[in-house]
Amino acid sequence: MKIALIGLPQTGKKTVFSLMTGIGLDHLLGRPGEFHVGNVKVTDPRIDKLTAMYNPKKTRYAEIEVTLAPAPPHEPKPREQWLNKLKNMDAFCHIVRAFEDPAVFHAKGSVDALRDIDEINLELAISDLSLIETRLSSIAQENKKKFDQERADEAALLERLKPYLESGKSLREYAWHDGEEKKVRSLQFLTMKGLVVALNGTEPNPQLLAAAKAKVTGPRAEICELSAKTEAEVAQIEDPKERAEFLTALGITEPALHVLTRQLYQALGYISFFTTGEDEVRAWTIRHGATAVEAAYAIHSDIARNFIRAETMKYEELVSAATGLPAEALAKAGHAAEVKLKETGRLLLKGKDYIVEDGDIVHIRHSG
Repeated sequence: MKIALIGLPQTGKKTVFSLMTGIGLDHLLGRPGEFHVGNVKVTDPRIDKLTAMYNPKKTRYAEIEVTLAPAPPHEPKPREQWLNKLKNMDAFCHIVRAFEDPAVFHAKGSVDALRDIDEINLELAISDLSLIETRLSSIAQENKKKFDQERADEAALLERLKPYLESGKSLREYAWHDGEEKKVRSLQFLTMKGLVVALNGTEPNPQLLAAAKAKVTGPRAEICELSAKTEAEVAQIEDPKERAEFLTALGITEPALHVLTRQLYQALGYISFFTTGEDEVRAWTIRHGATAVEAAYAIHSDIARNFIRAETMKYEELVSAATGLPAEALAKAGHAAEVKLKETGRLLLKGKDYIVEDGDIVHIRHSG
């Protein structure tokens, strides 16, 4: 799972990347123009709640790999290399400057978040259009030597995609039919990838947020607001209680970076299911629409191979079942809640083809 942080210079990308990964700003500032890679935990309040209910020895969040991309180069060769690096990513997080600060220059001379969103979107679309032209030329040459119907069908599809991109739409929004998407998946179109646009400002701006949402549409596309400056101040508070009080004073329920990581996860087309117990509470990553046996494979291939049944519970129902338990049961609220769900027929046994939903608690029965 690879996500690239992209954007124009002086937008706060480095600060956001540093806060997400723990990699120091000094390291990033000392190596300008490079791609930097770090791992980020997908903070999930549901995992925190399950940890409190089961008191496990270990808690493990889902993780994603985040790459800090430098600003788009101006020269053709470095620009081509920059775009090629982005093709290896699964999704993008576009950090957009929405704050005014006369001490920090803007590459375009003024702060205009909507203009900057358009600029990066156009950059990605031009790359896709160029790729279409290259592929069409290649298909034409190959079909002159020996005609192939599959290549001809691909060319016809690419010809339909061209005007769509030229109209300002992303390929995420295209209405794919009858396996069309599979025909061009290997081309790694940039506008087919998931996208989260993060407006980096100093305070909420509902009008700007609404306008940005109108620009970034389609599946696997998200918009959020954050303040990298505020997030940095929050990160410097070591005491959890003081940190919580600081957030409360600002009217913030949780750090915006936590919301951002979850949106990035969703933009990738992933969901989480959980396993629980005294040893470990853990979030596992699977594709949206994955089956129970595919969930078992995420845990271990042997478990999937020897799959018998999946014992499933809904997170919301488990938490609800734990509500009102006597004080002496709170230390083992998870197990007590499971018993209640079993007694009321809400702990269910599912077969291989069950489609796992986000937040399901799953225990795999297997013969291995």
